[in-house]
Amino acid sequence: MLAAAAVLALALGALFRRGAAAVAAAIALILVPYLLATTSVLPVGAAQWLVRLTPAAGFAIQQSIPEYPYMTGHYAPSAGYYPLPPWGGLAVTCAYAAIALAAAIVLLRRRDA
Repeated sequence: MLAAAAVLALALGALFRRGAAAVAAAIALILVPYLLATTSVLPVGAAQWLVRLTPAAGFAIQQSIPEYPYMTGHYAPSAGYYPLPPWGGLAVTCAYAAIALAAAIVLLRRRDA
């Protein structure tokens, strides 16, 4: 998870060519959705979709609570449950990093050519 976040931040740094902008964008993409979802600021449905669709889905690799269909429980990100399986969440974060890295490569080749 940390390696994928580092690659995402590196790609954002190459895209923006400014360190402060890259750090701010990486924090906004990774930590802000995670904090919004886990601090009960958003309703459970919105928090689950936020954790599914943003790079914060990579935090699902730390998930320790599996969802059992025969058990009733509070399956919400604020309770430590993530809607994606651990490797699925990591795949979302890696996909964001790969897309940002590909965009950075294309943009750098276009700028330097």
